Amino acid sequence: MSKSEPEFRSRAGRAPAVQGVRVRSAGRMLATALLILGAMAGTARASATPGLDGTLGRTLAISGMPDEGGFSASLAPMWPVEDRFSFGVMFLADDMGSQIGRLIDPNDGVDLGAVATGHTTILGVAWRLDREWGALNTWLPYVSGTWGYYRATSDVRGAVVRRTDSTGFSLAGGVRRAINDRYAVGASVRYHRLFNDQFGRYVAWAVDWNFR
Repeated sequence: MSKSEPEFRSRAGRAPAVQGVRVRSAGRMLATALLILGAMAGTARASATPGLDGTLGRTLAISGMPDEGGFSASLAPMWPVEDRFSFGVMFLADDMGSQIGRLIDPNDGVDLGAVATGHTTILGVAWRLDREWGALNTWLPYVSGTWGYYRATSDVRGAVVRRTDSTGFSLAGGVRRAINDRYAVGASVRYHRLFNDQFGRYVAWAVDWNFR
């Protein structure tokens, strides 16, 4: 590094989470269940019009670096299945946030201020299965599970430095309230488990909207 170039100093990252055999087995079991119920959905309601489920929120409790969190968004066309089940495909975009360091002048050591030294966004697509429960005072609780593909893209001020692909699953719970016979709004929390050495797990909370 030449003396005229500023020096970047960033916070040290945490060690990546160790992937356990039990978690991988649970993920495979969830994937098998989703595929079986998906086949049931296709047989039972092949001609049904799908509803749309969307979320917009924020990520938190991230096991990798950066871990400051950012926006979270998803969109899923969901086909109805008997007994309050629905099955579909979820597309997601989750921001892990930016890693912040200090810009140091190499000539005199003066701190020139904070600067982003790394940023990561995760994009994914996954099979999704939802199960609704009985209404509680006009609120409709539900649980959700997914299994699919995730890609984590890391960049430094727009220049891509790393891409990490992996499989993973998620589990979620939430509540919805009907606005009319076609629209509902609510909130949810979704836990993601990825099988890679960069981001092992994270959580996304979100405001939900549902159209049928």
